[in-house]
Amino acid sequence: MDILFIGGVFLQEQENEILSKSHSVVQFAANNLQWNLINGLDICNGYPVSLLNSVFVGSYPNLYTDIFIKSGEWSHKYGVHDINVGFLNVFGIKHIWRGIAIAKHAIKWAQKKGDEQKVIIIYSMHTPFMYAAAKAKLKNPNVHVCLIAPDLPEFMNLSKRNECFIRFLKAFDMRITKYLLRYFDSFVLLTKQMAERINIGNRPWIVIEGVVTSEEAELTDFSKSGKNYEEKVLLYTGTLQKAYGIIQLLEAFNIINNSLYRLWICGAGEAESNVREFAERDHRIKYFGQITREEAIKLHKQADVLINPRGNEGEFTKYSFPSKIMEYLLSGTPALVHRLPGMPEEYHEFVYLFDDESVEGMAGTLERVLSLPKEELHAKGTAAKEFVLREKNNLVQAKRIIELIKGMENQKYS
Repeated sequence: MDILFIGGVFLQEQENEILSKSHSVVQFAANNLQWNLINGLDICNGYPVSLLNSVFVGSYPNLYTDIFIKSGEWSHKYGVHDINVGFLNVFGIKHIWRGIAIAKHAIKWAQKKGDEQKVIIIYSMHTPFMYAAAKAKLKNPNVHVCLIAPDLPEFMNLSKRNECFIRFLKAFDMRITKYLLRYFDSFVLLTKQMAERINIGNRPWIVIEGVVTSEEAELTDFSKSGKNYEEKVLLYTGTLQKAYGIIQLLEAFNIINNSLYRLWICGAGEAESNVREFAERDHRIKYFGQITREEAIKLHKQADVLINPRGNEGEFTKYSFPSKIMEYLLSGTPALVHRLPGMPEEYHEFVYLFDDESVEGMAGTLERVLSLPKEELHAKGTAAKEFVLREKNNLVQAKRIIELIKGMENQKYS
C-alpha cells in the first residue's frame, strides 16, 4: 500500500532543543508511540510510509520560545520523501495554518497516479490533521483514511486553569471533529469504550493500548548500577496534572514512616508547585523537573517500583490507557497502578494493583509493595517486560493495522 502518515514527530537529536525551548509539557510519549508505529508499518507494509509531519510543540510565547516553526524536507528511510510543515506558532492561528498547509500536501499526494491502494493514517484527533485527510479524500474518494485515536479531544487538557474558555474552545472543536469523522474509514482506538463515544457505527476498528520495540528493550536492560540497595525507590514520570492523582500520591507517601523509602518525581504541569512544597518538607522526596526520555529510562533502571497514581475518578478514565504504563512494563521494573476501566484484564497479572483509592488505602498498598523482597519485584518486572515484548511489539501492532485497512480484521477487539 502507498501509505501517508500524518503526525507530529521529532527526531531524537531534536529532543534537547525542544525541551530547552518548551515552557510546558513536551510530548515525549506521543513522539515515541508515533515512531514505534511508523517503524512497524515500514516493515509490515513492505515499503516505508511517507511522513507528512507538523511537530507538536506549545504556542509562542507562553509555551514555546519560537514564534515560527520552519518547514523542510527529509527522509526517515532511504528513498522516501518526507515533509515537515512549518507554521506560525501563535495560539489559534497555528491550527488554521497547519490545516491549510497540510491539506495542500495531502491533496497533491492523493492525486498522484499509482497502482497501489492509497491510505492516509492520521495520528490523533487533531483537527488540522483530520481536515487535511478529509480534503484529500474529497479529491480522491478511493483513498482509505484510518484514524489512530490515542486520546479524545474533550479530555486532553484537564487543568483547572481557564476552565470556561477551554470548555468553549473544546465544544467548538468537537463540532468540527464530529463533522470530519464522516470521512474516516477505519479506527485504531486506545480503549474499547472510545468506539461508542465517537460514534463509529459499523465501521471497522481495533484497540491498541500501546506499542513497544525490541530496540527499546535493549535500552531498558535491568540494571541497578550506582543505586543504594538499602533504599527502596518509588518513581513517577509523567505529566503533573492534579486529575492524574499526583497530590494523592504525595499525601499517601507522606503517611508512610520509613526512612529508607524514596519518592522520585519527574515531569511538568499544574501540580509542580505542590511537588516542590512536599519535597521541601520531606527529604525522602526528590523532584527532577521535566527530563528527556533517555534520562527517564535511566531512572526506570534505578527505581524499585514505578507508579501511576491515576485513579478511576472522572469519565476520562474510560477512554485512557496511560502511555507511561506501557513504558513501565517494558522497563523491567515492576509497576503499581489503579484498576483503570480502560485497561484490559490481561495486564492485571503483570502489575501490582491498588485495592483502595483513598489516600490511606494508597499508603497501605505502597508499604506492602515496597516491603516485598527485591527478588520478587525483579521477577514481576521481568514477566511484564516479556509480556509486552511478545504481545504488544510494533510488528504485531502494525500488522493488525494493515489487516484492519485491508479488511482482514473487521471484527471489533476488546
